[in-house]
Amino acid sequence: MRPILAAGLVMLVVACSSESSVGQGGSIIVAASGESFATTGYAFPPSPGQEVFVVDGWEIKFTKVIVVIGRATLNASPDQAPADPSKFGAEVASLVGPFAVNLSKVGDVDDITGSSSKAWKLGTIDKKADGSNLDAAERYAFSYDLEKASDSVKELRGLDASDADWEEMKTNGYTHFVTGTATFKADAAKCKSSKDGYDWSKLPTVVDFKFGFASPVQNLNCQNADLRGQALNGEDFQRGIQVKAGGSVTAQATFHLDHMFWQTIEHDVAVPHFDHIAAAAKKVGDKFTVSFDELSQTSIAPVKDGSGNALPWRSCVDESAYKLPTSPTEFTIGTEGNADIMSIAAFVRFNASIMGHMNAEDGLCFVPEFAHR
Repeated sequence: MRPILAAGLVMLVVACSSESSVGQGGSIIVAASGESFATTGYAFPPSPGQEVFVVDGWEIKFTKVIVVIGRATLNASPDQAPADPSKFGAEVASLVGPFAVNLSKVGDVDDITGSSSKAWKLGTIDKKADGSNLDAAERYAFSYDLEKASDSVKELRGLDASDADWEEMKTNGYTHFVTGTATFKADAAKCKSSKDGYDWSKLPTVVDFKFGFASPVQNLNCQNADLRGQALNGEDFQRGIQVKAGGSVTAQATFHLDHMFWQTIEHDVAVPHFDHIAAAAKKVGDKFTVSFDELSQTSIAPVKDGSGNALPWRSCVDESAYKLPTSPTEFTIGTEGNADIMSIAAFVRFNASIMGHMNAEDGLCFVPEFAHR
């Protein structure tokens, strides 16, 4: 199972060229993707080779994953401040939106991950702001932001202007909006629990979820796993993107949707769960549903079910894939001392704000206010 890192909403793909030369132009295709998970969901049991899955036995399918991307920018000198990725050179070029993209629909260009899914093309940057060519001998810092939905958004990808969910996004000023269904697919008798005696039949087995986020963020000076040069100390990959002389490369804003289902904000040890969200679901008619209204009323240390009982940890996968926590024995959200996270709703919002990456893999971006890299 790959490390699950903050990902997730517009990604840039870059390719380096040993034949690059100063002054020869190239172009950058700017795209957005939720990877194949946005279109097919997280299967359980996981299929062969599936890198991300929900360890407590849930299958998750998305019906809508809409993000609003304001603009993507290129700046000079991505390594200007090795210890501070928020500092870089002057703006060189930009792709101005805003764009509303439904990542749960199959897009129109190849995904940088090489998966069967397709990304959505936002546009192409092929010139600097002054009209000159992009320089194939130079790396540029790549950044993109998420902004609130509004009537000013005219560029729609994978959705219609008349979509009721899009109208709701505009009414509430949402930056991203996610709906779907989680279904418990594991054999409960084969799952392991951190605490004996808990009655798991109290949890529903099918839950519809609906999350609207009003969380404008900037994803700055992103790292790019497609670059093969030496990364700065403490970073996994070089920053930025570099054009290919006479050709095109892709810069993809990639959203890792599993962040919303993490149990901690510490991305190196975070894995997707759903029990803590299912425990807050309310029955409406013949269905169980959960939204931020329910999650805002839930405790995080420990998480409790609708009857007020502490929820244990549960694992429905092999121990080699996920080791059941033993301390604490009750499901406890890891906030790493962040005092603003007082409910599961606040926790999900926090993690969703840092799910945007560049070019898949671990192309981390610097997100002001979250100090996430």
